[in-house]
Amino acid sequence: MAVIVLTGAPGVGKTTIVRDVAQKLNERGVRVGGIISREVRTNNVRTGFEFIDLTTNDREILASVTENGPRVGKYFVNLSGCRFAANRLINALINVDIIICDEIGPMELKSKEFIDAARNLITTDKNVIVVVHQKLEHPLVSEFREKSSSLVSINLRNRNEVSKILLNRLNV
Repeated sequence: MAVIVLTGAPGVGKTTIVRDVAQKLNERGVRVGGIISREVRTNNVRTGFEFIDLTTNDREILASVTENGPRVGKYFVNLSGCRFAANRLINALINVDIIICDEIGPMELKSKEFIDAARNLITTDKNVIVVVHQKLEHPLVSEFREKSSSLVSINLRNRNEVSKILLNRLNV
């Protein structure tokens, strides 16, 4: 099976692409699970990030300017939100055909539970798409880059084609 690592600069469209791929896979009858993260905005100002379960659409706060927890920049990481994401990744190992993990970044890496759950994706027999922070150096990110069958770097020139590339590499 394939482990595809997706990377690119902040704001280039990584989450939009994996959301598009998940939707197209669901339309084809492929069971997709895992998590995506997205910004939370209040009055048009980013106040944090949330995880969204791709199977149930359940949501949990990843980080916000008002939480208590480990700090990354101006945000405080919600460790129970990371536990939520870890549990969704573990459930996906059992219940779906393709797993998406968006993303492995500095906030998620504050949680040992998240790291352990994400590490399971490296050795699963299922197809996996993992989004990693472009410049992040961490042993888990290195493991994914080393074990991946494909590393796709998104930029402004290729981002409109990446969904097709991913679907082709997944063979579905």
